[in-house]
Amino acid sequence: MKKFQKLQFLPLGSIRADGFLKDQLMRGKDGMAGNLYKLEPQAIADPYVKDTIIERWPLEEQLGWQAEISGTYWTGYIMHAFVLGDTEMIAVAEKWVDDMLKLQCENGYLGIFRHENDNIYDDKNAGGGTCAYRALLAFYEATGREDVLAALHRALLWFCDNWAGEKKTIYSGQCIIDVMIPVYHLTGDERLVDFSVDYMEFLAENSLFSNSYRDMMGDLLYLSDHSVGVAYYCKLPARVYSATGEKKYLDAAINRMKQAHKKIIHPTGGFACAAEYAAPVGSTTEYEYCSFTYGLQSHAFFCSVTGEPSYGDDMETVFYNAAQGARKKDERAIAYLTAPNQIYASKSSSTFAGDCQIYAPCYNVACCPVNSVLIVPDFIRSMLMRDDDDNIYVAAYGPCTLNYRGISLTEKTLYPFRNKVTFELGSDKHFALNLKIPSWATGYTITVNGEVANAQADGGYAKIERDWKRGDAAEITFETRVEIMKVDDSDYAAKYPLAIKYGPLIFSYHIPERWRPYRGNPITPLPEDWSFFEVHPLYRDADVEDFFEQLAKKREQFSWNIVLDEELSPEDVTVEEIDTNGYVWEDPPLKLHTHCYKALYLNALYQCRTFEPFGAYQYVTEKLPLTLEPYGCTNLRITYFSKADLKKK
Repeated sequence: MKKFQKLQFLPLGSIRADGFLKDQLMRGKDGMAGNLYKLEPQAIADPYVKDTIIERWPLEEQLGWQAEISGTYWTGYIMHAFVLGDTEMIAVAEKWVDDMLKLQCENGYLGIFRHENDNIYDDKNAGGGTCAYRALLAFYEATGREDVLAALHRALLWFCDNWAGEKKTIYSGQCIIDVMIPVYHLTGDERLVDFSVDYMEFLAENSLFSNSYRDMMGDLLYLSDHSVGVAYYCKLPARVYSATGEKKYLDAAINRMKQAHKKIIHPTGGFACAAEYAAPVGSTTEYEYCSFTYGLQSHAFFCSVTGEPSYGDDMETVFYNAAQGARKKDERAIAYLTAPNQIYASKSSSTFAGDCQIYAPCYNVACCPVNSVLIVPDFIRSMLMRDDDDNIYVAAYGPCTLNYRGISLTEKTLYPFRNKVTFELGSDKHFALNLKIPSWATGYTITVNGEVANAQADGGYAKIERDWKRGDAAEITFETRVEIMKVDDSDYAAKYPLAIKYGPLIFSYHIPERWRPYRGNPITPLPEDWSFFEVHPLYRDADVEDFFEQLAKKREQFSWNIVLDEELSPEDVTVEEIDTNGYVWEDPPLKLHTHCYKALYLNALYQCRTFEPFGAYQYVTEKLPLTLEPYGCTNLRITYFSKADLKKK
């Protein structure tokens, strides 16, 4: 069996969350992760285990949407259950798996398109079905249940037999490669590889969305594909490479991701979109929550297949910034679309579709809510990887515990809010611990049991190989400095706004928020303790009677009408580490302090959505102190700052 990967993912459940990551999973269990299947049974709980009809959805779209949304949710639920180690959730996951397997057809087909008149060649039969197959694969990883793998293998062979040649589809159907190749690595069945290679070549001749490997060797074209498609599909040629060693597939995948970083990936890690299609980076360019999850998965797989630690940096960027900044901190609502600069999250604030920026546990098409369930455990299980000799590689940092083949390792850290990470050994074992050196680090120090270790970075990892003993501790401390970035918005507004980064975190001015609950319009009415939310900026009402004086006061009270000096330097920024026992995304343990300038006319008095400021430089009136918080700790914010016209001040 061929496997062309530098690093391997560890089995689901061998990495457990600790610290604030465990806190987030626990909130998720009480929030969307643990309850979406109860809130939307027709769209999420039932599709793979019983027939449901959702009257508001078009019949021709219904099965496909159900397949994608339900399958993605159960993948996230299963991963959440095992990364948290929660027996109650594991029992629910096991019941869903058992109920699904009971409905497998005699010919091997397993999915939603199981009735006589269903279109088995619908694009979402393969594309949406993949979402559920990933759930089965995750459950097999965690439990080793051979009947689950056997059922999944038979289901994939049904596609090999029935989707041969021109019967393939040109959009999401190719996602099935994402499961075909891992199951090949488990079974050695070459038919799965042959089908995947055939799909690659079919797309190369029948591309419509610029998503074939040949397209990926050309330029990335705006509006040619969904931003989510750019995030996800670039992984698939790399999947095929991992089983064939065909370099053209890997080269194409890497090239497309490089293009994405150059053109559409924000400094926060989100893939920019307009009407959900790939668009250039800009202060108010939105990004879809699905792209965070699929982007993280692609970065993680690229890290695995190439061994390059820079992809681990990308994992941290999207997870610790964009993904957290679109979540209500109690884990009971997310925003379908968000943006770096966002003053409103209301029914009318999105530039795509009115209510896509509101915060809700579910939407009419709930792809983003279910992907928000998946991203947290997916990040945690991807933080640590192994090579063929079971040496451990830290792809991304965060608090967790590893138990795998005699290796017991606990990672204690408040990273990304601190630059120190400690690894404590809980077993006696000889292996190499390879610590990623992030691209932003200007230096680092490693100690083992308190003594400085001479661990030189090789290929971006600092290697510590020894006979580890229970009670040993290795510690790495990174050196870094504040970075003042000019955001490349040249294809959007060409204003080159300023952004501020420290370590893996992007920092924002946190606009005070006023959360307005409302009932919303879910498929199934929500229980009383669940709600949709509009989020508006909070400012004091002017305490004067004269209307025009009220307007003047209101303009002064816009705390977000602020800009930065283009010559701001890292020395002008103070880093404050805060001791806190609170939840990190609500009570940030790290803030930055600097200065800004008041720009009275940056935003209109009556606006109801965030618009791009006019002009690259702004008239300013006074110098003010400025405190910035991590992007992930905000829901309304200014992240890309316009520049002060100090000559006219």
